[in-house]
Amino acid sequence: MKHLFFIFLGLYLISCGSVKQSGVQADIYNNKANKSTLPYNIIYPDEYYVKDAKIPLFIWLHGAGERGDDNVSQLIHIVPYLGSDIIQSKFPSVILAPQCPKEAYWAPVKRFEWSIINGGEVTPPMANLIALLETILKDPKIDKNRVYIGGLSMGGFGTLDLLGRKPEWFAAAIPICGGADLEKAANYKNVPLWIFHGAKDTVVPAKLSRDLIDVLKALGATPKYTEYLEGGHDVWNTAIRDPELLHWLFEQRKK
Repeated sequence: MKHLFFIFLGLYLISCGSVKQSGVQADIYNNKANKSTLPYNIIYPDEYYVKDAKIPLFIWLHGAGERGDDNVSQLIHIVPYLGSDIIQSKFPSVILAPQCPKEAYWAPVKRFEWSIINGGEVTPPMANLIALLETILKDPKIDKNRVYIGGLSMGGFGTLDLLGRKPEWFAAAIPICGGADLEKAANYKNVPLWIFHGAKDTVVPAKLSRDLIDVLKALGATPKYTEYLEGGHDVWNTAIRDPELLHWLFEQRKK
Protein backbone atom coordinates (compact mmCIF):
# COMPACT_ATOMS: atom_id res chain seq x y z
CA MET A 1 0.00 0.00 0.00
CA LYS A 2 2.86 2.36 0.77
CA HIS A 3 4.21 1.94 -2.75
CA LEU A 4 0.78 2.72 -4.16
CA PHE A 5 0.71 5.91 -2.13
CA PHE A 6 3.93 7.16 -3.68
CA ILE A 7 2.61 6.37 -7.15
CA PHE A 8 -0.45 8.45 -6.37
CA LEU A 9 1.76 11.18 -4.90
CA GLY A 10 3.62 11.39 -8.19
CA LEU A 11 0.36 11.50 -10.12
CA TYR A 12 -0.89 14.24 -7.81
CA LEU A 13 2.20 16.34 -8.43
CA ILE A 14 1.75 15.93 -12.16
CA SER A 15 -1.98 16.67 -12.02
CA CYS A 16 -1.50 19.96 -10.18
CA GLY A 17 1.44 20.95 -12.34
CA SER A 18 4.40 19.85 -10.27
CA VAL A 19 7.73 21.56 -10.19
CA LYS A 20 9.98 20.13 -12.89
CA GLN A 21 12.00 17.09 -11.88
CA SER A 22 15.19 18.95 -12.71
CA GLY A 23 14.27 21.37 -9.92
CA VAL A 24 13.93 18.69 -7.24
CA GLN A 25 16.90 17.23 -5.44
CA ALA A 26 16.89 14.39 -2.92
CA ASP A 27 20.04 14.32 -0.83
CA ILE A 28 21.41 13.32 2.56
CA TYR A 29 23.27 15.59 4.94
CA ASN A 30 26.16 13.73 6.58
CA ASN A 31 27.31 14.96 9.97
CA LYS A 32 30.86 13.66 10.19
CA ALA A 33 31.22 14.85 13.79
CA ASN A 34 28.61 12.48 15.22
CA LYS A 35 28.32 10.09 12.27
CA SER A 36 24.61 10.78 11.77
CA THR A 37 22.61 11.72 8.70
CA LEU A 38 19.57 13.78 7.76
CA PRO A 39 17.72 12.94 4.52
CA TYR A 40 16.08 15.86 2.77
CA ASN A 41 14.39 16.99 -0.41
CA ILE A 42 14.89 20.48 -1.76
CA ILE A 43 12.76 22.01 -4.50
CA TYR A 44 13.97 24.86 -6.69
CA PRO A 45 11.46 26.95 -8.65
CA ASP A 46 12.16 28.04 -12.21
CA GLU A 47 12.79 31.57 -10.89
CA TYR A 48 15.83 30.28 -9.00
CA TYR A 49 17.69 29.83 -12.30
CA VAL A 50 17.22 33.44 -13.37
CA LYS A 51 20.45 35.42 -13.24
CA ASP A 52 20.87 37.41 -10.01
CA ALA A 53 17.68 35.90 -8.58
CA LYS A 54 16.81 36.31 -4.91
CA ILE A 55 14.38 33.59 -3.83
CA PRO A 56 12.69 33.01 -0.45
CA LEU A 57 13.40 29.78 1.44
CA PHE A 58 10.50 27.88 3.01
CA ILE A 59 11.43 25.07 5.44
CA TRP A 60 8.66 22.53 6.06
CA LEU A 61 8.87 20.10 9.01
CA HIS A 62 6.77 16.95 8.89
CA GLY A 63 4.95 15.14 11.70
CA ALA A 64 5.79 11.97 13.65
CA GLY A 65 4.00 9.69 11.21
CA GLU A 66 6.38 10.59 8.40
CA ARG A 67 9.63 9.83 10.22
CA GLY A 68 12.09 7.38 8.69
CA ASP A 69 14.97 7.18 6.25
CA ASP A 70 13.26 6.68 2.89
CA ASN A 71 13.57 10.41 2.08
CA VAL A 72 10.06 10.36 0.63
CA SER A 73 7.54 9.98 3.46
CA GLN A 74 8.05 13.59 4.58
CA LEU A 75 6.51 14.65 1.26
CA ILE A 76 3.10 13.16 2.05
CA HIS A 77 1.54 16.25 3.58
CA ILE A 78 1.68 19.88 2.42
CA VAL A 79 4.86 19.67 0.31
CA PRO A 80 3.01 18.64 -2.89
CA TYR A 81 0.74 21.64 -2.41
CA LEU A 82 3.59 24.07 -1.79
CA GLY A 83 5.57 22.69 -4.71
CA SER A 84 2.69 22.73 -7.20
CA ASP A 85 2.74 25.13 -10.13
CA ILE A 86 -0.40 26.87 -8.92
CA ILE A 87 1.36 27.91 -5.69
CA GLN A 88 4.84 28.39 -7.11
CA SER A 89 3.45 30.69 -9.82
CA LYS A 90 2.14 32.99 -7.09
CA PHE A 91 4.73 32.44 -4.38
CA PRO A 92 7.97 31.08 -5.85
CA SER A 93 10.28 29.75 -3.18
CA VAL A 94 12.93 27.17 -2.50
CA ILE A 95 11.32 24.47 -0.36
CA LEU A 96 13.37 22.39 2.05
CA ALA A 97 11.75 19.22 3.43
CA PRO A 98 14.05 17.27 5.78
CA GLN A 99 13.15 13.89 7.29
CA CYS A 100 13.52 13.07 10.97
CA PRO A 101 14.72 9.53 11.88
CA LYS A 102 12.09 7.01 12.98
CA GLU A 103 12.67 7.02 16.74
CA ALA A 104 13.76 10.65 17.02
CA TYR A 105 12.02 13.99 17.40
CA TRP A 106 12.57 17.53 16.13
CA ALA A 107 12.18 19.09 19.58
CA PRO A 108 13.21 17.87 23.06
CA VAL A 109 9.73 16.99 24.30
CA LYS A 110 8.18 13.87 25.81
CA ARG A 111 5.57 12.76 23.35
CA PHE A 112 1.95 12.74 24.55
CA GLU A 113 2.95 14.40 27.80
CA TRP A 114 4.46 17.33 25.87
CA SER A 115 6.88 18.22 28.63
CA ILE A 116 10.38 19.52 27.91
CA ILE A 117 13.08 16.89 28.42
CA ASN A 118 16.88 16.81 28.57
CA GLY A 119 16.94 20.37 29.81
CA GLY A 120 15.77 21.56 26.41
CA GLU A 121 18.99 20.43 24.76
CA VAL A 122 18.89 20.36 20.97
CA THR A 123 17.97 16.96 19.50
CA PRO A 124 20.34 15.29 17.01
CA PRO A 125 17.95 15.75 14.05
CA MET A 126 17.52 19.44 14.86
CA ALA A 127 21.29 19.85 15.26
CA ASN A 128 21.71 18.32 11.81
CA LEU A 129 19.01 20.56 10.35
CA ILE A 130 20.73 23.64 11.79
CA ALA A 131 24.04 22.54 10.26
CA LEU A 132 22.35 21.86 6.91
CA LEU A 133 20.69 25.29 6.97
CA GLU A 134 23.99 26.96 7.73
CA THR A 135 25.19 25.56 4.41
CA ILE A 136 22.02 26.34 2.43
CA LEU A 137 21.91 29.92 3.70
CA LYS A 138 25.31 30.54 2.12
CA ASP A 139 23.62 30.27 -1.28
CA PRO A 140 23.69 33.83 -2.71
CA LYS A 141 20.36 33.22 -4.46
CA ILE A 142 18.53 32.64 -1.17
CA ASP A 143 16.92 35.85 0.08
CA LYS A 144 18.16 35.99 3.69
CA ASN A 145 15.40 38.47 4.54
CA ARG A 146 12.69 36.03 3.48
CA VAL A 147 13.34 32.73 5.22
CA TYR A 148 10.17 31.05 6.48
CA ILE A 149 9.45 27.92 8.48
CA GLY A 150 6.35 25.88 9.18
CA GLY A 151 5.41 22.43 10.32
CA LEU A 152 2.61 20.20 11.52
CA SER A 153 2.29 18.38 14.85
CA MET A 154 5.84 17.18 15.65
CA GLY A 155 6.92 19.65 12.97
CA GLY A 156 4.99 22.40 14.75
CA PHE A 157 7.06 21.70 17.85
CA GLY A 158 10.16 21.65 15.65
CA THR A 159 9.24 24.98 14.08
CA LEU A 160 9.03 26.66 17.47
CA ASP A 161 12.13 24.87 18.74
CA LEU A 162 14.23 26.13 15.83
CA LEU A 163 12.78 29.62 16.26
CA GLY A 164 13.94 29.55 19.86
CA ARG A 165 17.47 28.65 18.77
CA LYS A 166 17.89 30.72 15.60
CA PRO A 167 15.30 33.53 15.63
CA GLU A 168 17.63 35.77 13.64
CA TRP A 169 17.21 33.52 10.60
CA PHE A 170 13.47 33.87 10.16
CA ALA A 171 11.08 36.41 8.69
CA ALA A 172 7.95 34.50 9.80
CA ALA A 173 6.72 31.09 10.94
CA ILE A 174 3.51 29.02 10.81
CA PRO A 175 3.40 26.25 13.45
CA ILE A 176 0.32 24.02 13.12
CA CYS A 177 -1.03 21.89 16.00
CA GLY A 178 2.28 22.05 17.87
CA GLY A 179 3.65 23.44 21.12
CA ALA A 180 6.68 25.19 22.53
CA ASP A 181 9.19 25.51 25.32
CA LEU A 182 7.58 28.61 26.80
CA GLU A 183 10.81 29.67 28.48
CA LYS A 184 12.31 30.28 25.02
CA ALA A 185 9.36 32.27 23.66
CA ALA A 186 11.09 35.56 24.42
CA ASN A 187 13.79 34.61 21.91
CA TYR A 188 11.37 34.94 18.99
CA LYS A 189 8.83 37.47 20.27
CA ASN A 190 9.71 39.75 17.35
CA VAL A 191 9.25 37.08 14.66
CA PRO A 192 5.79 37.25 13.04
CA LEU A 193 3.82 34.09 13.83
CA TRP A 194 0.55 32.67 12.62
CA ILE A 195 -0.33 29.72 14.83
CA PHE A 196 -3.06 27.18 14.00
CA HIS A 197 -4.76 24.52 16.13
CA GLY A 198 -7.93 22.46 16.30
CA ALA A 199 -10.02 23.00 19.43
CA LYS A 200 -10.88 19.29 19.55
CA ASP A 201 -7.32 18.04 19.04
CA THR A 202 -6.95 14.90 21.19
CA VAL A 203 -3.30 14.32 20.25
CA VAL A 204 -1.70 17.69 20.91
CA PRO A 205 -4.01 19.77 23.13
CA ALA A 206 -4.94 23.21 21.82
CA LYS A 207 -3.97 24.53 25.26
CA LEU A 208 -0.33 24.33 24.17
CA SER A 209 -0.93 26.89 21.42
CA ARG A 210 -3.17 29.01 23.63
CA ASP A 211 -0.52 29.12 26.35
CA LEU A 212 2.11 30.19 23.84
CA ILE A 213 -0.16 32.94 22.55
CA ASP A 214 -0.67 34.19 26.11
CA VAL A 215 3.07 34.22 26.83
CA LEU A 216 3.91 36.00 23.58
CA LYS A 217 1.25 38.65 24.17
CA ALA A 218 2.56 39.20 27.68
CA LEU A 219 5.96 39.84 26.08
CA GLY A 220 4.44 42.50 23.84
CA ALA A 221 4.23 40.36 20.70
CA THR A 222 1.24 40.30 18.38
CA PRO A 223 0.98 36.72 17.04
CA LYS A 224 -1.90 35.67 14.81
CA TYR A 225 -3.92 32.69 16.01
CA THR A 226 -6.56 30.60 14.28
CA GLU A 227 -8.35 27.90 16.25
CA TYR A 228 -10.81 25.70 14.41
CA LEU A 229 -13.69 25.08 16.83
CA GLU A 230 -14.63 21.75 15.24
CA GLY A 231 -11.09 20.84 14.22
CA GLY A 232 -9.20 17.81 15.47
CA HIS A 233 -5.52 17.10 15.09
CA ASP A 234 -5.40 17.07 11.29
CA VAL A 235 -6.22 20.71 10.59
CA TRP A 236 -3.06 21.28 8.55
CA ASN A 237 -4.71 20.93 5.14
CA THR A 238 -7.31 23.51 6.09
CA ALA A 239 -4.72 25.80 7.67
CA ILE A 240 -2.29 25.84 4.76
CA ARG A 241 -5.16 26.69 2.41
CA ASP A 242 -6.39 29.65 4.44
CA PRO A 243 -6.98 32.27 1.71
CA GLU A 244 -4.82 34.83 3.50
CA LEU A 245 -2.03 32.64 4.85
CA LEU A 246 0.50 32.49 2.01
CA HIS A 247 -0.15 36.12 1.07
CA TRP A 248 0.61 37.08 4.67
CA LEU A 249 3.62 34.78 4.93
CA PHE A 250 5.41 35.90 1.77
CA GLU A 251 4.85 39.56 2.61
CA GLN A 252 6.95 39.18 5.74
CA ARG A 253 10.55 40.33 5.63
CA LYS A 254 13.18 40.56 8.32
CA LYS A 255 13.38 44.02 9.77
